Amino acid sequence: MSVTCPVCGGQSQDAEFCDHCNADLSPPSAAMPPERCPLSVDGIALGPEQRARLASAGGAVLVQHEGKPWRVRWVKSNPHDPGYLGLQQRHRLALRCLPPLVVIEEGEGAWVCAEAGGTRAEPWSATSFDSILGELARFLVFARKLADALEELHAHNLVWLNFDPLEIEEAKLEDGTAYLRFTNLDLQAFEADRCPEHVQIKAAYAAPEVCRFQAEHIGPRTDVFHLALYCYYWLAGLLPKGFKGGGLEAFAFDIPHVRIFANDLPPGIWPVLARGLAYEAQERFPSPGEFLEALQQAVQRAEQRWAFAGPVAWEVGVHSRTGLAKGSLQRQNEDSVLRRDFADPARALLAVADGISSCDVGNGAVASYSSCLVLDNCFDEQSHQKTFPHRVAEACRRGAQALLDWAIAKGFRQQLLDGRELMGSTLLACWLEGNRMSLANVGDSRAYLVEEACVEQLTVDGDLGSGMLAAGTPPEEILELGTMAKALRECIGGCTVTGDGKLAILEECCQPTMSYWPLLPGDSVILCSDGLVEEGAFLEPEILAEIVRRNRHLPAQEIAERLADAADALQRPASALEPDGFGDNISCIVIKLSAAEGG
Repeated sequence: MSVTCPVCGGQSQDAEFCDHCNADLSPPSAAMPPERCPLSVDGIALGPEQRARLASAGGAVLVQHEGKPWRVRWVKSNPHDPGYLGLQQRHRLALRCLPPLVVIEEGEGAWVCAEAGGTRAEPWSATSFDSILGELARFLVFARKLADALEELHAHNLVWLNFDPLEIEEAKLEDGTAYLRFTNLDLQAFEADRCPEHVQIKAAYAAPEVCRFQAEHIGPRTDVFHLALYCYYWLAGLLPKGFKGGGLEAFAFDIPHVRIFANDLPPGIWPVLARGLAYEAQERFPSPGEFLEALQQAVQRAEQRWAFAGPVAWEVGVHSRTGLAKGSLQRQNEDSVLRRDFADPARALLAVADGISSCDVGNGAVASYSSCLVLDNCFDEQSHQKTFPHRVAEACRRGAQALLDWAIAKGFRQQLLDGRELMGSTLLACWLEGNRMSLANVGDSRAYLVEEACVEQLTVDGDLGSGMLAAGTPPEEILELGTMAKALRECIGGCTVTGDGKLAILEECCQPTMSYWPLLPGDSVILCSDGLVEEGAFLEPEILAEIVRRNRHLPAQEIAERLADAADALQRPASALEPDGFGDNISCIVIKLSAAEGG
């Protein structure tokens, strides 16, 4: 029989402690605390509700003493209880990050009174800056104070095991200097390299080593995980509760790219967060300070990227092929690519379209070719960076309408009215002008930025899983979808039957996601279909970057061909065991940036 945890809301098979957050599920103690708290000489009267709250495990109430608020708890005195012994240890600690305690023994219990004069620190709720760089700068200001408090714990071989953003308060020294302290460590401070038998943790913040009871890995790197997750949730707009659902363990700590929630995240930030959130503790930064130093450097590089205004030159290579698997079946290439150059000033329109194979009316090759053709026709010599968003959005709408018009002209109206599926295509369009690149994405074709230090996906896949995550669906529910999570929710194509029985395009599905990126000399950008890069199937992003870096001396065209060769080598032709083979069409566009002559 399962029990609903009143703390995290999860279903627990253990009736004593929650399976998810380890909260004490035992009923309130029958022994009520005394009616007066002896914090003052005359005692502070407590009402029935306050006493009932104190009788529950971990319960606390606020009282006023000498004009200041105090957080009061009541614990039973038991010299053999590890929890009571932990209180005695905590009482002896005089750290700035821990509120001062007064412990008063009375009868069969003890009053634990902690100073509570600070202000709850909820910086994420303040008015946001207009840019994500501003948000990162604001996070760093707060995070440095948080790191100072965490590292004070670490200096005494302690960790904030039960990390909770709602348990941080800001206090001030006499000179007005602000500092942070942790309000859920009144009863116990947690030692590094130890895993307490029972500790109430937030499932949305619990580090892997805590969930796995790996005491030897619990230490400063555990708090690096907490701090990196705090930053992740801040940028994703998920503070203070974090992901909905059963917590990180429920989806095996496979934390999705934060760009799903913050599409305009500058390049270089995610690799720092990802290292801080590494599953294995030894792969994280050694300390919160080192994590913040790396994050600060990434922010500075992003600021320098946006500030750069020097002239650049680009070289473009374009390649598309059927691929070994589909070639062995004599199937056509259902990808299309587009390159169009403009002069005075130099500009370029680039695109990758990946036709959807599974459709009833039309085919992917027609859909991708038509999408690129319509896109090309929407641009002319007067096009520039500022007009790109409007023109590409119009191209997506027109492209979808063109596919529907084609099907009707070919006599497929009734089949579509009967619910047969119309062809469709992804579309990733790119506009280059100066050192600025605009991207418009519909579907799951991708753009990658390859720098010397890292490779990063700049686009968000327009699939079912990403859309559900952004809308607040718990990650474990996405995991349960399996391959269905990769189903496209965006494409050029598809149609619906209106209330009056007419056919119409699905306009909400063909609206592109826009993003805008500054580029630097030395950058390489790869635009590709999923036949080139797909984790666990074709090229991994890190392998993509390795090939680009290893061949940086080659022309962009040769790099594009070598990337396609590497992806094709991972495919398998049709066979008795695999009648469809293993593989897909492969398309990629390589953009190499360099400093312009005289720049």
